[in-house]
Amino acid sequence: MKPDFSGEARAVLFEPWSLGDVMIAASSLRELPYPAALGSHPAWHPILRAALREHPGLELISVELPYTTRDRSHALDFSETAAARAPGGPSLVLSIRGDLRDYLAARRLFPHARIKMTGWIRFFARKNSLVDFPYRVGLFPMENRYHSWAKLTGIPFRQIETTYRQKQIVAPKNGRVVIHVGAQWRSKQFPHVPELRELLQRDGREVILAASKSDSLPPNLPSAAVPRLENEALLELLQSAEQVITNDSGPMHVAAFLGCRTTVIARAASIEEWLPPATRLIAAPDMPKGYRQRKHYMTDDVLPGWPEAAGVAESLARS
Repeated sequence: MKPDFSGEARAVLFEPWSLGDVMIAASSLRELPYPAALGSHPAWHPILRAALREHPGLELISVELPYTTRDRSHALDFSETAAARAPGGPSLVLSIRGDLRDYLAARRLFPHARIKMTGWIRFFARKNSLVDFPYRVGLFPMENRYHSWAKLTGIPFRQIETTYRQKQIVAPKNGRVVIHVGAQWRSKQFPHVPELRELLQRDGREVILAASKSDSLPPNLPSAAVPRLENEALLELLQSAEQVITNDSGPMHVAAFLGCRTTVIARAASIEEWLPPATRLIAAPDMPKGYRQRKHYMTDDVLPGWPEAAGVAESLARS
């Protein structure tokens, strides 16, 4: 049955984690017919406001939780977390993570709100190989996070998908390809970027590389060759391109959200859970299946077994 939140004074989509997670939540947020805010880390607010500029009344709530950062992943101290006790606060908090830490944080932040959280099976499957087994071998279908947010907020996923495809109609056709080489972990970075750039340039394409300020670079790429772009500057570059190539990363979600014709190259984790609507996928043959993270997922190791640059270039040529 479709959820009905019409009686709620205001809802908060609670997503305190990474940029990619926040953009997935935003895919439902911009479709909502009822008042809602987005609770996320303030580091993502500038890019959210730029990506959602057609929603000038967007309300963003700053949520800084220590356990969501790379260097404090086991910290559970909420002492610096300020509760939202002001009159007129949200009456409903929504989350798809199924993470007890998020539930406790949301309860502290919004003590008067009702909390509706899904994703519990997915969360435990990420932690336990027995729970993950039927998903890893294909007995049970994995749920894409875009579908999860759509279901929780009561938005038909087809509506979200249509928005993504419609935005691609106005993407330029200028031969420019932007390759965003960054990712939070080097294990998720496509390592054959120099070869891919050369192949695309031989085909007459203009190729521009980009990374975020904190990103490490793939092998054999000098820092001077990769501009470090974020927020408005990153959005302008992505939207200037006919094609965007990314890793499984936050910029993948940003590019797809903007309506860029986006190709993602995946290797380190099952992309089925994360793939945005209307996005082309080039996956490694031995890409993991299921929800559970594999041994080298959250590392800075350069993984073998990625798709070859020639195959990626050929896929783009057919598009």
